[in-house]
Amino acid sequence: MLLILFILVVSLLYYLIQRNYNYWSDRGVPGPKPSFLVGNFGKSFIGKISSGDIITNTYREYENYPFVGIYKAITPVLIIRDPEMVKNVMVKDFKNFHDNDIEVQKDLDPIFGRNPFVMRGAEWKQKRVQLTGCFTSGKIKGMFPYMEHNLKGMMKYMENAANTSTPLEALDLCMRYTLDNVAICAFGVDGKAFEEHSAFKELAEKFFTADSLPKKLKFWLMFNFPVISGLIKLKFIPKDVENHLIEMVSNTLKYRKENNVTRNDFLDVCSRMSTEGEAFTDIDIVAHAASFFADGYDTSARVMSFLLFELASNPEVQQTLREELNESYIKNGNKFTYEALHDLPYLDACINEGLRKNFIAANLSKLCTEDYTYTSTSPNFKQMTVKLKAGDRVAIPVMGLHHDPKYFDDPEKFKPERFLKKENIQSFTHLPFGEGPRICIGQRFGVTQVKVGLAYVIRNFQCTVNSKTQLPLKFDPYFPMILAVGGLWLDFKKCE
Repeated sequence: MLLILFILVVSLLYYLIQRNYNYWSDRGVPGPKPSFLVGNFGKSFIGKISSGDIITNTYREYENYPFVGIYKAITPVLIIRDPEMVKNVMVKDFKNFHDNDIEVQKDLDPIFGRNPFVMRGAEWKQKRVQLTGCFTSGKIKGMFPYMEHNLKGMMKYMENAANTSTPLEALDLCMRYTLDNVAICAFGVDGKAFEEHSAFKELAEKFFTADSLPKKLKFWLMFNFPVISGLIKLKFIPKDVENHLIEMVSNTLKYRKENNVTRNDFLDVCSRMSTEGEAFTDIDIVAHAASFFADGYDTSARVMSFLLFELASNPEVQQTLREELNESYIKNGNKFTYEALHDLPYLDACINEGLRKNFIAANLSKLCTEDYTYTSTSPNFKQMTVKLKAGDRVAIPVMGLHHDPKYFDDPEKFKPERFLKKENIQSFTHLPFGEGPRICIGQRFGVTQVKVGLAYVIRNFQCTVNSKTQLPLKFDPYFPMILAVGGLWLDFKKCE
């Protein structure tokens, strides 16, 4: 009897899963055939290729279709190929897609659960409004001197390596620099990241480093299968890191209050919110300092490290940038100013091209929050209609769009010149920070510190690719952001 019942249950589950795989075909949406249980992500489960590569490959296989239906395990996901639909989802019809498709339980993960990236609905909107004031041009300009000060340690570190012909791993180098920036700007402490021992660096490595398969799988599940990670109660931030962050912020705020210290940095702005009658608690301050930590440290370092790699791989581009930087430096009294660095077109073009070619996240995942119908009208795509229901998942294929030759000629080449005339870039095909109301709130800080770092490095050093770098580059399939296998090893030689 038990055997019969077991067979019936298994048969019913098999039937329901197989029927679910008709979700897109029943709606007239094209797409590759899924495999049982793994859907279209079988190769991602076994670590053969990343989930981002699967979405990108599907994007490329369905040329001229405005959208494609796939399955993450048994969950239907719509890949959007039409830039006009991307615009609708991110801006025009934002109310139908106002949440990101990542699920974090605040009671289990109180810090990451308060990150604006994962917050939803009215709660997200309230915190977004509160935090916008932390990232104005005036606030970032006030942090500029701290960034310049931290570069003294970076320059000394690089000079020592250059003098001993020691190659440096670009991501490690850039993470030390951005870590010092975040330490002083968000937590009010000296990160000492370029010293032999740094307690703050050890904390950051516990927070972000995916140095083992279990950690990589945890990140992979949280970003690709949020429902599963929620069921098994995965925490993004380890408990010991959580306690350390809370203690650090609490001690800094206590010291400033007792000693009447005002620094006008990120932590000051957040602490003032908690005293002005707004719904901004101490744990909110810690959470947003941690968000600043994540975006300002890890993401910015990845952007900068790949930019250094591209400049090392393209010496003519590196030299053109160096000439622009030298001219600005001399023009402004042998120094870089905040205003001058934001008025250098070739530096801007290099950063935009780096963000295009070396995406930090291969795709953006959104949740449909209200029923929605879209009909393609562009002559570049087949005329088709899709009806989405609240709860449906959609994927915006950033890597696919950024590397589509329809939008970017010779997309595998690093060509900053394409961004010198931004009017030639089709709208909603270049999405390094997202777009619309949920565009990355910390992008101004991130871009500023990358500009400052690049300006000092390229003006003072010639960089080339070291033979330790594994070419062509391969990327870790389990890590949710771009991570070069074996690292990006570069040689630095002091400019004459």
